Amino acid sequence: MKRRTRNFIKGAAAVLFTAACAISLYAPYPSRFSGGESYECVWADGSVTKESYTSAYSSLAGMDGESIFLSRGGQTGKIDSYAKTAYEILENGDLAVLLECTAEGTRIDCAALYRTFSDRVWYDGSYFIWTGNHIERVAKAKRKEIVFMAGKVTSRILRETGASTVYLRAGAELETLAFVGSGVKEVYAEEPYSQREGAVYLDTVSGKRLLAAVGDGKELALDEDLMFADEGALLACRSLVSLSLPFLGNAKSPSGSLFTGELAYLFSDGKEYDVPKTLSRVTVTGGRIVSSAFYACPAIREINVCKVQANEISRTAFAGLSSLEVLHTPNREAVLTGRFTSYTADCGCTVFKRVGEKP
Repeated sequence: MKRRTRNFIKGAAAVLFTAACAISLYAPYPSRFSGGESYECVWADGSVTKESYTSAYSSLAGMDGESIFLSRGGQTGKIDSYAKTAYEILENGDLAVLLECTAEGTRIDCAALYRTFSDRVWYDGSYFIWTGNHIERVAKAKRKEIVFMAGKVTSRILRETGASTVYLRAGAELETLAFVGSGVKEVYAEEPYSQREGAVYLDTVSGKRLLAAVGDGKELALDEDLMFADEGALLACRSLVSLSLPFLGNAKSPSGSLFTGELAYLFSDGKEYDVPKTLSRVTVTGGRIVSSAFYACPAIREINVCKVQANEISRTAFAGLSSLEVLHTPNREAVLTGRFTSYTADCGCTVFKRVGEKP
């Protein structure tokens, strides 16, 4: 009887030991590890230290495909990573590969992977998160980063996740008003999408198209090779002070009955215009500037259309702009609201400057 009891205790202890080893190997939290591993860390000043798991974790700053980064005393150190494959999959893999991904490398590799990707959610119609060991489907998730693998990028999803950084994959479909009311500040995109200064473009067979823009930046210069723009593409930009763009409205080369030439078109929700009251300086470098092109833009103080062909600018394009103080235009016959003086600039354009009080 005693022998059977001892054998049972030994067997139970072996099971518990095996379970403890499994937990210590895969769990991403330092309290679940018992030490034992050591890592060589090369610091920015050339010094080299031996780090335990605990000391490395306490200074863990992140990782890339090659190294794990520590930060201590104002210096950055590097530990060689043994989780290159897992990192590459989590950073760039498609969903099928992601679902096969598991933790790899040392304990500090597992911790660094978790630290790097625990605040990211992947979306393809459903949500997926990194548990520290594998990718898991979840009903909902609050994360700072979201990777859109496929499906529509909507304002509902962005508000639901609370994401401030968006990664756009080729299979995703960005809705123009998706960023309106969201907390998104940064966008990273792969072809056929591209982004610059927070503006997101789609390359089409007819030319580059402006889809949307994000962020609370005060200045924005749209790409000069832009050919089309979606209604409301800039509606999410609520802090703009200065805007430069290659045309007004929805197309650089206006043709047909669908052409819209108003600046406010870019700040429309489909029902109302909502140009930010902060917007005070606008530069237009091409396209056609139609009559009342700056309708619903009462706060604009400076407009420069020097590079636009004079015959493409309507005389009444700037009428009604009660806050306008300076206009730089090749069209000398501009109709303005209020009293202005004018002079000829070195470029040959006429510069109008308001005199007296605004009407």
